[in-house]
Amino acid sequence: MKTPLKPDALCDRGDVAVETETRTVTDAEFETARDLESHVTVGIETDAGELLFVAAGARGWTLPAAPVGHDEEWAATGRRVCESLTGVAAEIDEPVRVRRVDFESETDSGRRHTTYDVLVRTESVPGRPVAEEPTVAGDAVTDVVWLEETPADGSSGLEADVRALLD
Repeated sequence: MKTPLKPDALCDRGDVAVETETRTVTDAEFETARDLESHVTVGIETDAGELLFVAAGARGWTLPAAPVGHDEEWAATGRRVCESLTGVAAEIDEPVRVRRVDFESETDSGRRHTTYDVLVRTESVPGRPVAEEPTVAGDAVTDVVWLEETPADGSSGLEADVRALLD
């Protein structure tokens, strides 16, 4: 990756899909939203065109994702996700999509909290590697699967992300 992954800058690029949403919420909901973290979602693809999916409990299968702190580098977080799941060090190839959600207080429009989810693609990895003890953001991952299509019991929004990665 030649340019840093900075969500605000990615929103201005014409080659990255951007989805934006503003949610006006109660003060109590705003306080909860302030604790929401931004995430990098990682599309890890094999040479054969299969994507890595992780089990996400009640949400079913999903692409791996990890929170990105305010001072963290997005691409470095994406690389860590790939290596912690596959045991393979792969570079981030390109950003694919940014989802931006702005939460604003219904009683004070000046109070705003923004979260991002940036979908990135890694360089393709050989075979179907799985780390000896796969983790995401330090949490053990119990199930992983390599597939050429979206799992039937995938999380919401997954189909669009898979299409964007495989196109």
